[in-house]
Amino acid sequence: MHEDREGFLQPHIDAQSCIACHKCEHTCPVLNPIAIPQEPATRAYAAVNRDNGIRMQSSSGGVFYALAKWTIEQGGVVFGARFDDDWEVMHDYTETLEGIKPFMRSKYVQSRIGDTFVQAKRFLEQDRWVLYSGTPCQLGGLKACLGKDYAKLLTVDLICHGVPSPAVWRKYLKEVRRNDKVLDVNFRDKTNGWIGFQQVIITTTTTTTTTTRRENQMENLFFRGFLLDVYLRRSCYHCAFKTLHRCTDFTIADHWGIRHCCPEIDDDKGVSLMFVHTVKGQHLLQSLQHTFLLKEQPLPDSIKWNWTMIESVPLKKNRAEFFRIWRFFPFFKMSFFINKDDLATRIKRKSRRIATKLTNGLKAVGRSDVQ
Repeated sequence: MHEDREGFLQPHIDAQSCIACHKCEHTCPVLNPIAIPQEPATRAYAAVNRDNGIRMQSSSGGVFYALAKWTIEQGGVVFGARFDDDWEVMHDYTETLEGIKPFMRSKYVQSRIGDTFVQAKRFLEQDRWVLYSGTPCQLGGLKACLGKDYAKLLTVDLICHGVPSPAVWRKYLKEVRRNDKVLDVNFRDKTNGWIGFQQVIITTTTTTTTTTRRENQMENLFFRGFLLDVYLRRSCYHCAFKTLHRCTDFTIADHWGIRHCCPEIDDDKGVSLMFVHTVKGQHLLQSLQHTFLLKEQPLPDSIKWNWTMIESVPLKKNRAEFFRIWRFFPFFKMSFFINKDDLATRIKRKSRRIATKLTNGLKAVGRSDVQ
């Protein structure tokens, strides 16, 4: 795997070692899509972990921790994404409850899979429970690599907006930290609420002085570039894995439509949206009912507020402009390319401003006439 000019890892074939078996092509889940059973029908739930301590440590409703805890209690192994020592994102596994915590909370950077597919297969062949979590494409890769289903394999993917470039994240973090040591990164701090979450980066100097950088989601330049689809992986704009029925047992996400669908359980501390795709998933959910406050949701309502479950984000024109110059300028000097809109969007914004001025002007004339 080699990093390309946009900072994404790409597979490269060693022509001298290749024996032309074409196994890589035959295994690829994009070239050879995995058959997805249509029975049982996918069901959707609003879910809240009854342990508020776990929920506040989670990005949404604390569903992942409950699934992972059950797996560990069965003597199993949990795979997830965590930060490494340089605060880049990698996949790893744990066999302890304490080891689950680094996998919690959202990380808006593409992770390095490394050898975790092979490690998962080794544990499964030892007849141990394995829970593997990741993006839909990563789970598609795992299933294709394993080549068959395992009774004790649990798979959890998520509603993925798209994955930003690890090298862009590296550049951003380097400018934020300067010469300081990073102590913690939280993309989704809920101190001020789940809806109004903030990105928090805590650093320390050699004199042990601690600095906390706290920004609202759209105030943070890196997060804004992610939400505006500026530096996602190119395949994310035509994702082959955005389907309602999936090859995984569970799909989890933030339930952004909870205020419209089920406002009585919305306390601004986070609610998970959980799709269950398999009989295995339904059986596990039933055994964990005491752990959650669960409300079944109509599928159309669930997708309405989480449309990236089934649709890719559109490719933005400023993506090509950003990647043409991103290595030559400091990250914070590229805000123009991140915030730049296409012509239609600029015309709409300008029209709204003109309309607002005209409306305010007419109101002012009306007031003067009355006076």
